[in-house]
Amino acid sequence: MLYGILKLIATASVRTFFRRISPQNVDRIPVKGPVVFVCNHPNTMIDPLLVGISCKRKLFFFAKSTLFKGRIASWLLPKLQLIPVYRKQDDPSQTGKNTDTFSMGYKILEQNRAFLIFPEGISDGARRLNKIKTGAARIGFGAMVNNNWDLDVTIVPVGLSYSNVIKFKSNVIVRYGNPIHLNDYKEKYQSDEIETVREITGLIETALSKLTTYINVLESEEIINALELIYKKELMHDLGLDTKNKSDEFSATKGLVRGVEWYFKNKPAKVEEFKRMLQSYQEKLDLLKLKDEFLNPTTKSITLIDRFIMLLYIILGFPIFIYGLINNFAPYKVPRWLTHKLKRAKSEIASTKLLAGIVMFLVYYGIEIFLFYYLVDNNIYTILYALSLVPSGNFALSYLFYVRRYRQHLRFFTIFYKKRDIMYQIIEERRALIEYINQARDEYLKIEKLD
Repeated sequence: MLYGILKLIATASVRTFFRRISPQNVDRIPVKGPVVFVCNHPNTMIDPLLVGISCKRKLFFFAKSTLFKGRIASWLLPKLQLIPVYRKQDDPSQTGKNTDTFSMGYKILEQNRAFLIFPEGISDGARRLNKIKTGAARIGFGAMVNNNWDLDVTIVPVGLSYSNVIKFKSNVIVRYGNPIHLNDYKEKYQSDEIETVREITGLIETALSKLTTYINVLESEEIINALELIYKKELMHDLGLDTKNKSDEFSATKGLVRGVEWYFKNKPAKVEEFKRMLQSYQEKLDLLKLKDEFLNPTTKSITLIDRFIMLLYIILGFPIFIYGLINNFAPYKVPRWLTHKLKRAKSEIASTKLLAGIVMFLVYYGIEIFLFYYLVDNNIYTILYALSLVPSGNFALSYLFYVRRYRQHLRFFTIFYKKRDIMYQIIEERRALIEYINQARDEYLKIEKLD
């Protein structure tokens, strides 16, 4: 009962927090039988929620033991199907308790149920995959040995790729990989347990690398982020990919990562030249407070009719915006303020925002609904008011997006007409930048074909 209620709240909160959640390859998940989900871990509390709401299986969750400190946590978390993992970095003297953790894992699999484990053993907001631990493979094989290999334990890799790991209303792709059937490794395991566990762990690491847009050369992150912003749509357009298709977008990002990392390793001088060009271009955009999208030729041009519709939307939507703002301002603002005050690690920022947001919305909406009912003393009106709170908040966010976009549009044309020489200079710099990227891409593709 408690699990179901909290899952409903968590699902609504996560779907509100993200602009778009895109599950992919869900058909690869066994609909029944024992399953171990293994996932990368960039975003502490949000990662398990995303897998939980997209995999269509009721999950148990392996979580670090430090979360279970205190009476409330030690009572509540097990009821939410969380199982403590005692990590060496937390307290080396407690690792012996992992015997009970493994036993719980065996029991779950014996009951043909599923659990989620994060094999990195740490949540890291950086765009990299940490060393994979052997726990998932050991639990899977242990359960099969305990049951004379009558279980068909499957390991399913899951890759989470965030468009922005800390930003509210960002996008996330949840990609499920090909299942790893441990029965296929029975003879190998019986011959050499340690080596087979290492092999499966290696397969998990390879799968997670393919399922995410992580990078191997950390110094390349700045350039990759910039290319995703200014070049990815053009690249997808040139390759005939659908810019609205998340699978195509993922493939384009993976291609960018491979190409940039190749240049970092093989032609660092070209990388430095590109950095110089990119910095000059970005500095000019920042100086004029412009966004690259207005200079991107793949961006749909805004016609006179489009401008009229946007202006009409801004005028007619203003009263609804004010209504949504009044009813949702505090719940939206407080989590951001709190996160800034607490100075959380990058991997904890979005989770802190989400958790604080859940508490704030429940409390704030509760107070608002109570006050409204107290003032109007009418059940029907109160129900209608309560139902309007979330949609009005979403409209307020959408309205702000349109206003900012319209303001940027006006700013672009104002600068274009008043400071045409500067605008032409920026456009020329962008053209040179894209030409440089295209030449580098063509060079890389030729070398890749030869390899």
